[in-house]
Amino acid sequence: MSRSNRRHNTGFGYIGSGNHASVFNRKPKAVFSHLKTQLNTESQKQFKTDFKTTSLSDLEKQKIKNKIRKQAKQNTKIVVVLTVFFLILISLLAIKILEGLLS
Repeated sequence: MSRSNRRHNTGFGYIGSGNHASVFNRKPKAVFSHLKTQLNTESQKQFKTDFKTTSLSDLEKQKIKNKIRKQAKQNTKIVVVLTVFFLILISLLAIKILEGLLS
């Protein structure tokens, strides 16, 4: 199943550039990924950084994912404990205030 061409109808109002279909049906002249890699290599040359990028193995990727999951679970536990603590504290204060008003 192939993707349909990017042809747009120009009958939906003035869009600028004389309302010509060629304005928004054309493809970009510069490929952005090429410019990104060119900028990256030039900046590495300028700042004299030589980063060695290697592909991670599946085991290394899994270790990283597990580390991130463990940190997220730990953060969730901390948030739950603090929430319960503050809810108990607020409820105790509310009870004390109500006892003071009723007596």
